[in-house]
Amino acid sequence: MPASAKLVARAMVGSPIARPFGGCLFVGGMLLLLGFAFLGHLALWILEPAARIGIFLTAALIGTVASLPLLALLRWLDRRERESLWLAIGAVVWGAVISTGLSAIFNALGFGFVAVSLEIVGGVDSELIGQLLAAALIAPPVEEAFKGLAVLVLFWFLRAEFDNVRDGIIYGALVGIGFNIAEYALYVMQGYAETGVAPFAQQFAGRFVFLGFNGHMLWSAICGAGVGFARQSREGCTRLGAPVAGYLAATFGHALNNSVGVFLLGIFVVLMGYDVERGLESIPPLALWGAAAAMNIVVQGVLYIALLVLLALSSRWERDVIRTYLADEVGISITPEEYAAIVNDRMFGALGNRGIPWRLALAQNELAFRKWHVAREGGNPATDSLVAAWRQDIATLRDEWLRSRQTR
Repeated sequence: MPASAKLVARAMVGSPIARPFGGCLFVGGMLLLLGFAFLGHLALWILEPAARIGIFLTAALIGTVASLPLLALLRWLDRRERESLWLAIGAVVWGAVISTGLSAIFNALGFGFVAVSLEIVGGVDSELIGQLLAAALIAPPVEEAFKGLAVLVLFWFLRAEFDNVRDGIIYGALVGIGFNIAEYALYVMQGYAETGVAPFAQQFAGRFVFLGFNGHMLWSAICGAGVGFARQSREGCTRLGAPVAGYLAATFGHALNNSVGVFLLGIFVVLMGYDVERGLESIPPLALWGAAAAMNIVVQGVLYIALLVLLALSSRWERDVIRTYLADEVGISITPEEYAAIVNDRMFGALGNRGIPWRLALAQNELAFRKWHVAREGGNPATDSLVAAWRQDIATLRDEWLRSRQTR
């Protein structure tokens, strides 16, 4: 069995998907979500001529390439207990396809509600005011909900693979990256429809300020951290409250960006000597990037700090779990020298990135996390089939390593 397929199969251990009812529920739910997402995308695309599809695909390619450094960073952050590549790709696709499609439907309904309310209550018929209010009040809760749903699905159906705050951050960030790529492409296409010129650079400057380490990635990572915190906790109130708190923090950061952030962006651009009333196309991309970078630091600074703190705390938690649950594996699945290296591992230390020793270290970490899962759920790690499987993998890798060293 290929390594990736083996990881997915092991992630399914104990999952509701492995049972008939759970599997049917999962498949039915996914088909329903895909159906609604298709309707959302249909509404976005039905009036677009075929010529604009090339603009969208080009922008999507640019966004994907620009996101590669951030994807590599997330892969490095996930170095101690690496998730399946297929699950990572699935999270990105969810953000780009399902989250955007579902959000399109509810954003349109919300915009319509705001527009009608303005006209009825105040006699106001302003499309601009309606768009501003919808962007600040409708889009944040809607989009964060459908991005956060992906993390909840992974948490519920693949709990053997979902361990802690770090996993919530990683999965949430991946969903946010997918959403950002699709949204960038969509806004470039819409800009082209309105002006006849595709605003690749202007949209890129605003949506990829730090190569995507901003906006949707940041908010979804915070939302995912709440789900991850619930995974670690034993307290019932915390397990229920942490995902809600993460969602509310993400929604607040998103709403702040779409209200105060837009206002500050305009001020920074004006201070640079540019006329915002002439549109984004009239502002040099470098100037727009500078204004967007300053705005992100000011408006999202607290969320950036919170994310870094959560990453540091999750790193400490991971090291503690690995040290604790591999302590009794010395002489069985780990050598004294390897365990000493684990004890001395730094918070952001590296495991390496290739070769049998690296694969051996990953397998040992997977063994530690599996033992934690079993013990936390009241089971006996000594009789767990997946614990035995990881021990067998470690023995096989060690034999392979010894043979390779003898042939040198």
